[in-house]
Amino acid sequence: MKIKLTQQEMHYIAVAEVFTRAPILDCVERDNRITFIVAKGKLGKAIGREARNIKRLEQIFKKEVRFVEYDDDKKQFIINLFKPFKLEKVVINEEENRVSVVVNARDKGKAIGKAGRNINIIREIAKRQHGIEEIKVL
Repeated sequence: MKIKLTQQEMHYIAVAEVFTRAPILDCVERDNRITFIVAKGKLGKAIGREARNIKRLEQIFKKEVRFVEYDDDKKQFIINLFKPFKLEKVVINEEENRVSVVVNARDKGKAIGKAGRNINIIREIAKRQHGIEEIKVL
């Protein structure tokens, strides 16, 4: 899947890579939040000791910053996208590129987010990275 980055997103990636010294694959800016997709195995480095990198980037960008670890495996990538919420079940329909996830009942509202903010960001990233057309939260 070909990813198109805006000029602003390229700027965010360049600044974040300087601070984190971790390879960043993608960036999505929505609703006052910047979500960075970090190369597999580099999440700890990106976040930094005591989340220093996140705090520093939030001060620079004046937006909420979040890091997600990339994975070639669709199921693991979906799990990573939903962190810190624990998924009880992930069902992937490969033919239709659709995913259904079951989130713990007490976390479901937070996973979806106010007015669907969180799930919309998750859906966009999943589509950009793995061509997933739809994600349903059950």
